[in-house]
Amino acid sequence: MRDPSLEDAFARRSPAGYAGAYERYGRRMYATALHLLGDREVASECVHDVFLHLWRKPTGYVVERGSLEAFLVTCVRNRALMQLRQAGRGRAAVSKLDPPADYELQDDPIERDRIARAIAQLSDPQADVIRLAYFRGLTLNEVASDLAIPVGTVKGRLSAALTALRRSLRVEGGNEI
Repeated sequence: MRDPSLEDAFARRSPAGYAGAYERYGRRMYATALHLLGDREVASECVHDVFLHLWRKPTGYVVERGSLEAFLVTCVRNRALMQLRQAGRGRAAVSKLDPPADYELQDDPIERDRIARAIAQLSDPQADVIRLAYFRGLTLNEVASDLAIPVGTVKGRLSAALTALRRSLRVEGGNEI
């Protein structure tokens, strides 16, 4: 469930908003980082780095663009993948971890099932791009290489897939806008 007051406080860069976000979403962020990085200390530093970066960056989270939880988990995931690439382990380390397709939502089986149903409604090419980019952690260039298609095609399929997923999840969750 979204917490509008927490999201507003975080967007305003209120210390209480940051403390509340860490208290509420820190464990999920840490679990995501740990899964990708495989090291408790490095995962903890990754979460800390994300919060520090967001504190210093005046145009981070925007309430109208989505939930704070999704934003924070995406930030920590991106930071962890960047760390892997900078360490020279990149794709090999991500492939070696071989995360299940529903990893991000293992804590919440209802959400996992909702997303699995929404992904099943996508076309095969769109579902493939979502699985590779979001659940395998590949870059757009890596997705293009794996599927032997141009990066522009990957971007187009990803955009269409995300639009369809948003629409499907809003309808199923009763949160139509």
